[in-house]
Amino acid sequence: MAFGILEYRGSLEHVPGTAQLEDVTPENTAHLKKGSGRNADIVLIPQPSNDPNDPLNWPLWQRDLILVLYLFCCLMCVGGVGPLLAVITFPILQEFHLTFTQVSLLTGYQLCTVGAISVFISALCCKYGKRLPFLVSMAFLLAGTIWCACSTSYQTLLGGRIFQGIGSTFFEGVAFSVIGDMYFVHQRGSRMAIFIMAQSGLLLLPSLIAGQIATDLSWRWVFWFLAIFLGVGFIGAIIFGWETAFNRNAVYNIDSSSQDNIQIIEDLKSGATHQEDKIVLDRSVTMSSSASKPRDSFVTRMRPCSTTYTDDSLIKLVIRPFFTLLNPAISWAVILIAFSQLWNVLINLLVAQLFAVPPYNLNTAQIGYLFVGPMVGGLLGCLLCGMISDPLAKAISRRNNGVYEPEFRLILMILVPIFCSIGYFLFGNLVSQGKSPVVMSVIWGIAFVSVQLVMSSIGSYLVDAFRSVSIEVFVASMAMKNFLFFGFSFFMNNWLAEWGPARTFNLIGGVMIGLSATTIPVYVFGKRMRAWWHQHDILSKW
Repeated sequence: MAFGILEYRGSLEHVPGTAQLEDVTPENTAHLKKGSGRNADIVLIPQPSNDPNDPLNWPLWQRDLILVLYLFCCLMCVGGVGPLLAVITFPILQEFHLTFTQVSLLTGYQLCTVGAISVFISALCCKYGKRLPFLVSMAFLLAGTIWCACSTSYQTLLGGRIFQGIGSTFFEGVAFSVIGDMYFVHQRGSRMAIFIMAQSGLLLLPSLIAGQIATDLSWRWVFWFLAIFLGVGFIGAIIFGWETAFNRNAVYNIDSSSQDNIQIIEDLKSGATHQEDKIVLDRSVTMSSSASKPRDSFVTRMRPCSTTYTDDSLIKLVIRPFFTLLNPAISWAVILIAFSQLWNVLINLLVAQLFAVPPYNLNTAQIGYLFVGPMVGGLLGCLLCGMISDPLAKAISRRNNGVYEPEFRLILMILVPIFCSIGYFLFGNLVSQGKSPVVMSVIWGIAFVSVQLVMSSIGSYLVDAFRSVSIEVFVASMAMKNFLFFGFSFFMNNWLAEWGPARTFNLIGGVMIGLSATTIPVYVFGKRMRAWWHQHDILSKW
C-alpha cells in the first residue's frame, strides 16, 4: 500500500498512470530521457519520440507561449462570455422589460448550447486535432459577441448568446487536454494550475471592469470591448495556435501502457527500428523515418488541419464521452467538477438579485466591484495549487521509491471542505443579515478558492490517470455542469426568493462537503479502478 493507495494484484505488467518518476535506481532507467537542471533525476513521462515535430520536443519557451495564447483566449471566452452578463443584468432587465429569470436564461441557453454540441467538438478534436476547432470556436465567439453588441431585442440578444455558446465549447471542455499534449507529468501540475487560473481564477476579471463600462457608456459597449479582445486572440490563434496533438508511437507512453516498455525503448534508442513496428496501438512511426524528418516550417504549422489522429469513426467518437462514465473514478470526477463549478455560476447569476435591491441597492458599477473578492480568491487558490501540486507529487513519489501514482494529486482535496465551510455557510448567513458588501466579496472569494482546488487537483489527476481519454472526460464534466445550470436557471431565482440566502447556501455548503468526502474511496481504490478500466478496455470493444 503506497500512502493509503491499495496495490493492484492482477495480471497486468504495468498499471496505466503509475510511472517511475524519480530516478532512484539509475541502472534501470539509464536509457530513458530525463529532465534537466534541478529535474535531472526526473524521468520524462511520456518519453518524447525522436521526431522534432513532437510537441514534447519543442523548446519549452515555445510550449509556454502557446499555453499563454490559450490562456488569453480562454479568459476572454469563459470569463467574458459567461459571468459578464451577471454584472449588466439590471440595465438589460430595464431596457427590455424582463424578469430576473429571463435574464438568467440568456446564460442558461448559452450553456445549454455548450453542453449540446460538446460531444461533437470532442469528436472533431480526437479525429482531426485541436487547431481547426480552435479557429472555428474563435470565429463563432467573435461573431456572437458582435451580434450581442448590435442586438435590439431580447430575441436577438438570445441569438448572439447561442452563437457565443457554440464558440465557448472548445474552451470549456477541450482546451485542458493541450497540457497533456505539450508537457511531461512533472510539468503538468503547475501548468494545470495556471490554466485553471485563466479559466476560473481570473474568470471574473472582465466582470470587474464591465460594470464601470456599462455605467459610463452602455451595456452594449461591454460586448464591443470583448469583441476587440477576441479579435486579437483570433489573430493570435491563426498565426501561433499550432496543432498540439501528435501521433506518437504507443511504446513511448510508459505511463498509460499496460506493458513495461522500457526494454523496447532501449532497443529503439540503439537503432533497432524493427522492434517499434511490433508494438502498435494507433500509429506506427519508425525511428528511421522520424529521426531524419525536419521540423515543419512556420507556414506548414499554420495549416488548419494536417492529418487524422485516430481511425475511429466520428459517430464512435461522439459516443465515447458517455462510455467513459462507466468508469467509477471518471464518473466521480465529472460529478465533483460539475457541481463545484455550478455553485459559482449560480452565485454569479444571483448577484443582481441579492445586491441590486434593499438593503444594498448597489448600482451596476458597484455590483462589478463585488467581483474583486472572488477574483483575488481565485488567483490565490490557483497560485496555491501551482506551488504545491508538482512539488508535492515529486516529494511523495520520492518516498514511494520513486514511483508516481496519479492519486497523489488528490491530496489537495483535503483543503476543499475547509474553504467550502467558511465560504458558503458564511456567505448565505451574512448576506441575509445585510453585512458590508466588502465582507461579502471577501467571503465569496474564500468560497471560490474551493473551486480552484477541485479543478486543479482533479484536473491534474484526470490528465495523469486517463490521458488517452482526457478530452472525453473534460467534455463530459463540462456538459453535465452546463445542463445542470440550464435546469437550475428556470427556478434558481425563485428558489432563492422562497428559501432565503441562509438556507440556500447552507444546503450548497453541505452538498459540497459531502461530495468532497467521496474523494477518500477514490484515492484508496484508484489504482485498482485504473487497472480494471484498462483490462476491460470498454472503449475499444463496443
